[in-house]
Amino acid sequence: MIVTAKEKPGRERLAGLAAFLPVFQAPGFSFGEWGGGEKTESGAITMPYFALSEEASAFVHAAYDLGWVLEGFDWPKWKDTQEAQSLLEPSVLADATPEQLAQLLTTLIRQDRFVEGGLASAFKSGLLTRILERANRLLKELDAQPAAREG
Repeated sequence: MIVTAKEKPGRERLAGLAAFLPVFQAPGFSFGEWGGGEKTESGAITMPYFALSEEASAFVHAAYDLGWVLEGFDWPKWKDTQEAQSLLEPSVLADATPEQLAQLLTTLIRQDRFVEGGLASAFKSGLLTRILERANRLLKELDAQPAAREG
């Protein structure tokens, strides 16, 4: 189920995403592993596939449940824009808005359905961890605001 971003409060969405930061940074954490590619008795070769670890799968489900995967967003078109390309730079991503994080996560997660292992590559490159770090900083900034504490 895809949840629209407006259906969840900002703090809940950020906290849900940031909760995966210590998991992704834990020593020995595995995002998943490659399978397939073996030759069968008949000589056919099975298609390679990437199997997400339990934690990585939970991350993807949480991204959908918390509204980080945007409904109706034209991610194939957006991924080629200057904005999307610039967000791949750590210095630009460090200042990304929640909406930009959602656009980037939507693109990475949806693209993974068409590019086997694409999400794993985003993890291996550090991109997913940087997204979680930015969500964590946004959460801390939100919690530091007086109005956020009163609610």
